[in-house]
Amino acid sequence: MVKVENRTQFNRVINGVMIKRGLNNLLQKEVNKVKKALADPLIKPLVADGQLIVEDVSQIAKDTPATSATTYAPIETPDVANMNVADATNAIRTISDESVLEALLKSETTSANRKGVVDVIKAKLK
Repeated sequence: MVKVENRTQFNRVINGVMIKRGLNNLLQKEVNKVKKALADPLIKPLVADGQLIVEDVSQIAKDTPATSATTYAPIETPDVANMNVADATNAIRTISDESVLEALLKSETTSANRKGVVDVIKAKLK
């Protein structure tokens, strides 16, 4: 298994594999696609800058006892509450899952209630 941490502001599709913001555990069939893409000139700067961190968890698991291994679930939604309006709206425009958009809309209307962000979410849900 390979753990990929996406520290950028957006979900990324790398060689056909969705890498969501935060920590992602990739299945073995996805690992080869991502490793092949790491040589891509568009992906290399993300890795070099530490915005995309790829770590082979299977090697770590062999060296450590099973009780200390940690499994991370991918973050399903971007943390738009901590983004400014422009970044939040750009992130929302990349989301196609209606359930995620509905959760974000609920979050925005009950907490921050930023009209620009709410309008973008509502437009995506139409």
